Amino acid sequence: MKPSYLTRSVLAWIAIALTISGLALTGIAVAAELTPWLIPFGYFTALIGAGLLVVGWMRWRG
Repeated sequence: MKPSYLTRSVLAWIAIALTISGLALTGIAVAAELTPWLIPFGYFTALIGAGLLVVGWMRWRG
């Protein structure tokens, strides 16, 4: 079995962690009625993580 992007890349795991933590932050901010600026901050963190995951995958394939 040849190495894949998700099993060999530290960048992929960082991107996944950013995505999950951003979505979790948004969910916690909504549920706990925290300050409103945390909601877009969580979404942008998740968006950065997803973008990093795609860019890393494209570099891995290229």
